[in-house]
Amino acid sequence: MSSKFTSELKEGMVTLTDTFSTKGKLILPKNTIITKSIITKLVSNDVLFVEIEDEAIEFTPDEEVFKTFAIDEETIKSKPEYKKFKKRYEKNITDIGEHLNDIVHKNANIETDAMLESTLNIISSTDSPLSIFTMLSTMKDYDDSTYNHSLNVALICNIFSKWLGLSDEDIKIVTSCGLFHDIGKLMIPDHIIKKPGKLTDEEYKIIKTHSKLGYDLLKKKNADIHVQYSALMHHEKCDGSGYPLGLTDNQIDWAAQIVTIADIYEAMTSKRVYRGALSPFTVINNFEENGLRKYNPKFLLTFLENVVNSYMNCKVKLSNGEEGDIVYINKVSLSKPLVKTKDNFIDLSKNYNVSIESIL
Repeated sequence: MSSKFTSELKEGMVTLTDTFSTKGKLILPKNTIITKSIITKLVSNDVLFVEIEDEAIEFTPDEEVFKTFAIDEETIKSKPEYKKFKKRYEKNITDIGEHLNDIVHKNANIETDAMLESTLNIISSTDSPLSIFTMLSTMKDYDDSTYNHSLNVALICNIFSKWLGLSDEDIKIVTSCGLFHDIGKLMIPDHIIKKPGKLTDEEYKIIKTHSKLGYDLLKKKNADIHVQYSALMHHEKCDGSGYPLGLTDNQIDWAAQIVTIADIYEAMTSKRVYRGALSPFTVINNFEENGLRKYNPKFLLTFLENVVNSYMNCKVKLSNGEEGDIVYINKVSLSKPLVKTKDNFIDLSKNYNVSIESIL
């Protein structure tokens, strides 16, 4: 390990620790590869020195042309993997819906193992966990149901937990937390949950009770304590701006912190009765700009870096009307990759007037 003045940095060096500005803003996460644009960013934020790994890595400049292939939605849907995934996914939604309804309305016991088994069966149908993000982004025909959302969050939580290097037991716990985190919404009237327009203040207060309602039900059913806390705390924020308790940082259960990130990402990238689905890169950009004080940075940065990699080589539509393929991920600005269009390479981290509008 060595400390380097910013003026001494060279491309290919790797940061050993997180690097912050003088105002405490995270500028670079650890394990970032130094590039010319990153050195410029450090200088512009008045960063004087950076902790660097002893050995640099072999570095490929941003300007090099990367050989890629485009993946579009029709290609994904034509694959046997997708068809198997879709079949298991649809069956699982039905099973989850029936079981959650039985728990809420018929006082049934929670069959966690059975629900986990069918959920994990979906993941086993894929060649790579990363492909689930791509396949979920193509499944736009499902409406905004609590069952659909809960299954998606559980799938994301399962993959997310593996990215974090959790134990097999903790992976099962966090996946279960995803499945049951929104069970309280089944106790909220449908005319409020599915309202297409803006909620009134009173309706919003009612919606916010779902976290406490879910917690009380899961506690009564003697669910795992992390499952209980995830239902209660999945709208809490590390800066204290969440609800229902206004908790901060370590006051929030660790599993609930993971579920929160998966929940927000899934909700924003799925269509809702009041809006269409947002581009994953719009959501990632929002996390980058506003998330590091609201969510556990260790969890958030791991999630963002890995989920962006799942869209490598995907075809996208840009805000300027052009279409292209994602060919390089800018690690410091994950929402702004390098895109190869028909006639050009556009580095979105340098071209602030263009952004990714949608995945094609």
